Amino acid sequence: MIRSLVAATLIASLLGSATAQTVRRNIPADAPAGKIDAATASLIQIDGKVFKLAPGARILNQRNLTVTPNMVGSGQPARYSLDAYGQVNAVWLVDPDDRSTAAPVQRTPGTN
Repeated sequence: MIRSLVAATLIASLLGSATAQTVRRNIPADAPAGKIDAATASLIQIDGKVFKLAPGARILNQRNLTVTPNMVGSGQPARYSLDAYGQVNAVWLVDPDDRSTAAPVQRTPGTN
């Protein structure tokens, strides 16, 4: 009886703390904004311009989770950064809250 009560209390506290965590998205202030038109394993089209994805490029969704290029919908608003060779090395999929400021955005899980 006591074990089940302790286990239930532990699970409840873990679930409560998980929903209260804030996801910090470090989107650089100078990251340009655009709409992704198409994405493949090595290329990405943003605002009609085709870019090569840099080796190790990451695409992060609104919850700051890595997604593959085939999971990105056409017309998806995003912010991105380029490396020294003009290749896209990071993409942040955004929603209207993220696009309203150029500063890094703080989000709470479950608000998407």
